[in-house]
Amino acid sequence: MSGFKQVVGRKIVDLDGAGLAERIAGASRVVVDVGTGEGRFVLDAARADPETFCIGIDAAADNMAKASRQASAKKSRLENALFLRGAAEHLPDALAGTAHEICVHYPWGSLMRIVAQPDVEHLARLAACGLPGATLSVLLNYSVFEDRDYLERLGMADIADPASSDALVPAYGEAGFTVTERSLLAGDPDVRTAWGRHLVRGSARRTLKIDAVRS
Repeated sequence: MSGFKQVVGRKIVDLDGAGLAERIAGASRVVVDVGTGEGRFVLDAARADPETFCIGIDAAADNMAKASRQASAKKSRLENALFLRGAAEHLPDALAGTAHEICVHYPWGSLMRIVAQPDVEHLARLAACGLPGATLSVLLNYSVFEDRDYLERLGMADIADPASSDALVPAYGEAGFTVTERSLLAGDPDVRTAWGRHLVRGSARRTLKIDAVRS
């Protein structure tokens, strides 16, 4: 798949590879946030550094409607922010080799399985988005993996504990990433996402952080 479905408020418009290349031309860095949800992280990152182009991707376009509308509004327009509808399993080929940084913050469903199991085939599609040396930042709600009964109800009982699994680092390596850190964090997340703060603010829940580099 080479084209994109761009989200602009409630509208879905086509964007081809050439259009994407034109949008990111001149940016010093490109950040791709996969499973962006409401897109708050993308808006914050775009506002913080106008030289960084930020792309939010989520399978649910409705989630991104508000953020994409803010990014395209005349008064608050962010030329360096873009929202795309898409699933991690089917990332457009035109994204290949564009990102300096790839983020997966508090994923759910199939995306959580991809980074936590991990699923080498689809994790490799994430890796393909990155330039050589691109960084990957994964934040997981670790309470899910501490409650194995809950994990079973989600249909994910086969996932080993990603904080201690001996298979995780080699699988990331096979997909094209070198893991540089795997640690458990307590308290509020160090990035601003609506879902992340909903999960851990004021609670005893922990976050599993996985950092890697595109090898």
